[in-house]
Amino acid sequence: MKKATTAVLLWAFGHAAGAQERHTPQQVMDIMEKSSITYELNVLEKPIPPRDRSGNLNFNNVYREAKSDGQVFSIIPYELDSNVAVWVHAAEKEFARNNYAAAREKYQEALKADPSYFQIMTYIGQTYRLEGNLTKAMEWYEKTIEKNYIDYMAHWFLADLLFESGKLDRAVEEITIAKILNRNNPRIDLSYHKIYAKKKLKTDNWSFNPQVALDSTGAKQVRISFVQDWLGYALIKAAWRYEPGYKESMGETRSGLSMTEEKEGILGLLTMIEEKNKKKYPEIQALQLAFDKKHVHEYIVYEIMLPRYPQLAYSLPTPVIEEIKTYVLEVRGKGK
Repeated sequence: MKKATTAVLLWAFGHAAGAQERHTPQQVMDIMEKSSITYELNVLEKPIPPRDRSGNLNFNNVYREAKSDGQVFSIIPYELDSNVAVWVHAAEKEFARNNYAAAREKYQEALKADPSYFQIMTYIGQTYRLEGNLTKAMEWYEKTIEKNYIDYMAHWFLADLLFESGKLDRAVEEITIAKILNRNNPRIDLSYHKIYAKKKLKTDNWSFNPQVALDSTGAKQVRISFVQDWLGYALIKAAWRYEPGYKESMGETRSGLSMTEEKEGILGLLTMIEEKNKKKYPEIQALQLAFDKKHVHEYIVYEIMLPRYPQLAYSLPTPVIEEIKTYVLEVRGKGK
């Protein structure tokens, strides 16, 4: 199998190197008053509806290899060599005919030809599952996860089998990991809702949905539109996007996602919103609970970053995914 390595950006979970102390919304207002940019503040006329991200999906077409430090990964697409493809296509024909034992034999031959084609191990698990051999199916899903932790299908299918076998606690953990690895997948959501409901955990259908719109309306002119409760967040995000030198002053020299930016934004949000208004927004209630339980970074990744960029999950070290799983269970699942 040809290995086509994809570069992966893994950000630090904490302060960025060289980052300055975070600004309050009032400090940002002071910066804006002295800026070469003219900022116009407007109240939003209509609420911003949640985005439908159900089409923004990951696919089970890659595996990962850890680099020497064990924290940064190469994400490698599966590419079938011709000798492997022959066995896979033959297996798929048998699978379509419901000849699961024959399909399994051919999948195993493909795996012998290319032991790094870990996806086949999930397929072998499926053949056992469809024959009713749940124990062997679980074994193969677990083998897949051991070889390629980011195989979300193996976590998902294992969760369903654990659920059917009455092993609810493990089922909850596995479906949560599958959800992290493919954040927006509506089919995973079906299992997620079913398993969480059995455990009496919440699966409220909310998303982080800032009531903020930022627009460049001309040369050195920026319009900031917002619902009043979101003013603190709006000011911080506008400074990061438009204020000359602001991002660099916070220790960020590259484009793309920034934990520092997102944390400063949500701190600005909590600073300015009135306590009585937090209950109007489930995402802000969850954010406050995440602060109380010291899961702020996990909130940012799960609620803000992964819905927009689900592929980032593939670069997260396993211990980080475990921490996000804990956040989902303790904050999303239990709430206030």
